[in-house]
Amino acid sequence: CFCPKKILIMKLKLYRSATVGLNFDNFKILTDPWLTDGEHLGSWFHYPKFDFESHKDELNSYDAIYVSHIHPDHCSSDTLKQIDKKIPIFIHSFHRKFLKGKLEGLGFKVHELKNGELFKFNKNLNLRVYAADNCDPELCYKFSGCADLTAKEGSQQIDTLSVFEYNGHVIVNVNDCPYDLAKSTFSEIKKNYKKIDVLLTGYCGAGPYPQCFNNLDLNEKINEGQKKEKFFLDQAIKYIDQLKPSYILPFAGTYTLAGKLSGLNDLRGNPSIDSAFDYFDEYFSKNKNYEFIKTMRLNPGKTFDLIKGKSDGTYKKRDEKIYARYI
Repeated sequence: CFCPKKILIMKLKLYRSATVGLNFDNFKILTDPWLTDGEHLGSWFHYPKFDFESHKDELNSYDAIYVSHIHPDHCSSDTLKQIDKKIPIFIHSFHRKFLKGKLEGLGFKVHELKNGELFKFNKNLNLRVYAADNCDPELCYKFSGCADLTAKEGSQQIDTLSVFEYNGHVIVNVNDCPYDLAKSTFSEIKKNYKKIDVLLTGYCGAGPYPQCFNNLDLNEKINEGQKKEKFFLDQAIKYIDQLKPSYILPFAGTYTLAGKLSGLNDLRGNPSIDSAFDYFDEYFSKNKNYEFIKTMRLNPGKTFDLIKGKSDGTYKKRDEKIYARYI
């Protein structure tokens, strides 16, 4: 359990999708900023809509930013353009410097961390960033077929995961990492950390399949979407099985298609957060070893106090009629 005698503040705020604010005794870290609408060529929107202007001062009060990878729902140019350039950004040391170049082009000072390298923000708070290939181009090559096999170091996969440790309490953020690549990091994580307090894990997968594949009829798209849903929910379960956290927060990859693509929303093969909660609850109820794991139910914009073990608001399920009207 968390010990209030050792720490005063340890809070987690869910903004939207993979954008989370971490508060460690008033040293605040923002992860994967995407809070403006219209990423991916105008097609990806937030629900509910995020009022950026009214939160600008709050966002500019952060002490550091962590960016996991270059995809615009994790590294939004439109969002970052409106954030104070004095806030340092921390990323993995990739073999190719696309992410570093993008962030520096926006005016930020970028700190690259080598794979698994311990970085101390202060005496009580530190960060490690791991590549989703453990910097092994052989792993990356088998997954995507485009690695530089002569490379000595630097991740060649696109995704990274992060571990924040504060006074012995640990938050692991795996966001979009493919499990089969990220699992190479588990031995290192378990060696460095005895217990995981919070796991931030994706539970759905973005992409054009099956909704944009016109060689599939409607029934085939529905069936393929159901397979895709189960695949990503089960991937989250694999992370839970490996890391056995006290809390999980399913997040990331949440978006609403807009404009001429809005009719494809129901065919994306992405579960709603409420159906994801039901899926995890059922899994935990069937596995007595996981009775200690609690699912962090947070509406966008709400904060969870890890000392008190509760959020600052009662969780409300998405009203599907209002959501459909929004679309």
